[in-house]
Amino acid sequence: MREQREQVLRTFENLRKQIPLLYAVTLVNAVGVHLATGGNAFEWFSPLTLLGALLLWRMIFWIVFQRPTHEFRVARRELVKMVCFTALLGVGFSLWVQSLLTQYPDKSLTILLYSLLAALGAAYGLSSFPRAALLPLIIMGFPLAVRVFLMEGHAAKGIGVSLVLVLGLFTWLLQVHSRALTGLVSGQIALGRERNRAVAAELEAVKRADEDALTGLANRGRLVREIRDHLVRGPGPGGGSVLAICDLDGFKSANDAFGHAAGDQILKEFATRLQREFADRALVARLGGDEFSIFWKDGLSGDQIEEVGSRVCELASKPVAWDGKELSVGASCGLTEAGPYTSSESEFFRQADSALYKAKASLRGHWHLYDQPQFEADQRRANIEKLILSGSAAEQMYVVFQPIFCVETGQPVFAEALARWDSPDLGLVAPDEFIRIAEKLGVIDRLNEDLLDKALTSVADWPTNLALSFNLSAMQLGRSASAERIRDIVRAHSLPPERVQFEITETALLTDLEHAAKELKKLSGFGFTIALDDFGSGYASVSYLTELSFETIKLDGSLIDNVLENERARQILLGLVDLCHAAGAQCVAEHIETADQYRLARAMGCDFVQGFCLGKPTTSEKMLEALGLEGGPSRSPLGRATKD
Repeated sequence: MREQREQVLRTFENLRKQIPLLYAVTLVNAVGVHLATGGNAFEWFSPLTLLGALLLWRMIFWIVFQRPTHEFRVARRELVKMVCFTALLGVGFSLWVQSLLTQYPDKSLTILLYSLLAALGAAYGLSSFPRAALLPLIIMGFPLAVRVFLMEGHAAKGIGVSLVLVLGLFTWLLQVHSRALTGLVSGQIALGRERNRAVAAELEAVKRADEDALTGLANRGRLVREIRDHLVRGPGPGGGSVLAICDLDGFKSANDAFGHAAGDQILKEFATRLQREFADRALVARLGGDEFSIFWKDGLSGDQIEEVGSRVCELASKPVAWDGKELSVGASCGLTEAGPYTSSESEFFRQADSALYKAKASLRGHWHLYDQPQFEADQRRANIEKLILSGSAAEQMYVVFQPIFCVETGQPVFAEALARWDSPDLGLVAPDEFIRIAEKLGVIDRLNEDLLDKALTSVADWPTNLALSFNLSAMQLGRSASAERIRDIVRAHSLPPERVQFEITETALLTDLEHAAKELKKLSGFGFTIALDDFGSGYASVSYLTELSFETIKLDGSLIDNVLENERARQILLGLVDLCHAAGAQCVAEHIETADQYRLARAMGCDFVQGFCLGKPTTSEKMLEALGLEGGPSRSPLGRATKD
């Protein structure tokens, strides 16, 4: 149907330029026939007058009034009218010429010449419509050729045969032209169809490149381009573009419990809610997973930001209906305004992501706006990362030691190594701060091995009855052949393994229990003492006592904090001490801050104690001096603690 439509429209457009030529040729030859037969007087109602007027009118109509059209019905109607008129004109012209041949036999050749020229001219004028072009040949040309063939004389018969052959050849050429024209139109239609398909495919590809397949929202790529092209930085607080990043709290639990279909429904429903709420003046996008983003290029007022943050969390809090169930999730949201500290599009993203992290860390289902204190904290963190990665941090770090005392003898048996960092650029950097960053950067094992080397250097000056206690990180235990590397570091200092104890936290074991157990077994086989640190602070500590072997267990300091005032806390502490002994391990009570806490720990059967009232973390030299281990008599603080 489409091919027929294109064929008709193309034919009409070509004929609109050719048909005036058809009428002009026919009119000229009609006048020529009239003059050849001796006609010179004008008569209103003669065949020539009627035929000429009709031809002249149609020629003027097609030149002046017939306009281009792209409507199939109009073009088809005009073509039908043209075919009918051509047939009628051909019949009238043919009858007129036949009558003239009868009246003027002496003018036959002239009449035939003009008539055949009219037929061929009309056919040529209709060549863009080959089927219609056959009409002048069939109605006018062939009858004339037959008439010539029937005349007397061999010359007339030869001319008649020749005319038939010429008209036949012309007819064949019109058929060839018709097929070629049809093929050309079909080819152009096919080419257009392929071009349209290619354009459609390109548009679909562009759409897929800019659209999230599941939710129909913009994807990360489109959001990045929008921010790149339309980000407005305000001169100070307020006035700049605003970006919100939110993710769904509890989504993973719902997805795991009910399956991916339920998870997809949650994502689609939340996307619909965001689109309905904010799409009129912001770009809503899905960044991936359960993380979404909203970008206001023209910014928001302070009140609007508060409203938006609360609204995002509120939209997520409404249950999602799925398969007869109501699925409940929440959302945390971080927002940022582009301002003087937004140095780039990636920094804009990072600030919103940092605000989201803070919102999730403080309280789920809440929002947070990125502010100046957070920017300063992020800058500090970035500087810490830079110093750690450059190796400057390792050079600036040093080790302090806190003694661990045997309750029975009152003598120090271990000294725990604690990392300290006093940066010329950042000031004091807390261990919790730089250890967490080093772990995230994946360099904590390298940093810890360097600290172990520094600690072992100090041990060379200690008496042989004082051992080193050193904390291992989860990442160290997660590395292949970590036990061998640690052993080699100790060997390099010519220190027997019996004088080194390694402390392992529960979080280190949670990372990869199976691999950590293998590495701990190797360390124990090398002769090192293994201690479980912060016992009682987690959920799975008791199970470790059945699966792993520890020589020492350090009770978490929180168990000591309120033990004097809380009877239940005392009962729990006593139970844990008994549990340690039942597992074949000695226990250490940490955070001993007062003499009363020390006496209670001793009464409950703790084997070792550690805390500020017994010895604060300090350098190796000061620790040895305080303990009287530099050649003088030993001075244990346990006696003083007992008397206090």
